[in-house]
Amino acid sequence: MMKKLLFNSLLTITVFLFTLTIQAQTWESIETPVSTNLILHDISFPAGQDLVGYTGGSNVTYNGKGKILKTEDGGETWDLLWESDVNGTGVTSIYFQSTLIGFAGTMAGNLMKTIDGGSTWTSTDIDAGQDQGELTDLEFYDENNGALISLWNGIYITSDGGDTWTEASTNYLGGIDLCYADATTLFAVGGEQKIYKSTDGGDTWTFSYQGPNGQMELWYNLGVFFIDADNGIVSSEEGQTFLTDDGGDSWTLNTIPTQFGLMHGAWMMDIDHIYVCATPGEVFYTEDGGTVWNSEYYDFEPSYYKIKFTDNGTGFVCGSGANGGTILRKVPAVVDGIDELELTQLSVYPNPAKDVITLSFEGNTNELYNLTILSSLGKLVYSQEYQSISGKNEIKIDLNELAEGNYLISIDKENEHILTNRFQIIR
Repeated sequence: MMKKLLFNSLLTITVFLFTLTIQAQTWESIETPVSTNLILHDISFPAGQDLVGYTGGSNVTYNGKGKILKTEDGGETWDLLWESDVNGTGVTSIYFQSTLIGFAGTMAGNLMKTIDGGSTWTSTDIDAGQDQGELTDLEFYDENNGALISLWNGIYITSDGGDTWTEASTNYLGGIDLCYADATTLFAVGGEQKIYKSTDGGDTWTFSYQGPNGQMELWYNLGVFFIDADNGIVSSEEGQTFLTDDGGDSWTLNTIPTQFGLMHGAWMMDIDHIYVCATPGEVFYTEDGGTVWNSEYYDFEPSYYKIKFTDNGTGFVCGSGANGGTILRKVPAVVDGIDELELTQLSVYPNPAKDVITLSFEGNTNELYNLTILSSLGKLVYSQEYQSISGKNEIKIDLNELAEGNYLISIDKENEHILTNRFQIIR
């Protein structure tokens, strides 16, 4: 429901019909600097920016040789940052805490770390007494606390920024993917279509759910993503997805109409707008919480492994490709006629925000303005009239009815576009 607030002494609120043109965007394939076979398993854009990103992969599916690519222009172009001629160095997971500090897990079970944006890397065996197999996923909640999942030896956690890793107290094998739902709640998925949950930062795990084909040993859940402690999605095989809105107490099966797709990666913009990427190469999208799924992009040849969105709403998919792997990019919905100067003339703070933002801009006394907010998908989610009482205007907006995500905010006067800026909501 669109929220309407009363500012100053204005007694009558009317809904302003947004008149700027929204341009829908589609996925585009981005060329990589590699000319031979490459399987890009994971992709990472550090939070707080959307220009610098990293993706990593291997030349073959098992015991391969690793490569890491980097972009500094929001994914328009990519450079080969690091490569190895050693078997087992194939990169299966990658996560950057900042544009300088990052980690990459390998097929041989080693964890690589960089503190200079990928110029140099150090490699560590996180548990010399165990053979972890592939480090299939790694995530950090903040600069200190993180978790990784290995194919053969389960889950490891860190509380010192990745300097040391400890095997989880209760564990399971065959893990594929994990994610943070909040600071202490994590979910992990893998073999036999099982879903596991931790409420103590990843140290102990309890069984949450098993899909209908879980008794078949080779059926896997492949991806998991939560937007908060209650709402999440797990992607599986044969088009199957599982959704929860109660923190994993119950799960609802939804099947994407596909003939034989492996649903590798998932991403929730909010509880209604969800993406899944698959093998064969296809990107699916729903805007009603999974009831109806549509195909947004299709290419039979590659496999798509991860789908992620940056802070400004730009989407990326990484996967395999005979000529340098596959990277898909989808820029967020844009509004015609926005001048970058407007971004400095309309101040939005704090940004990112949690509960309330304050707008600050110069105006005319007694001027009547229209204020609108669009989601990253171009949906009008907020509209308000505001009457200025002085030349300097400060407006507080309650964000509690808006979901986490990226937004575009505009100030207009008599159907004339005046100012625009972007902001992010985090919980």
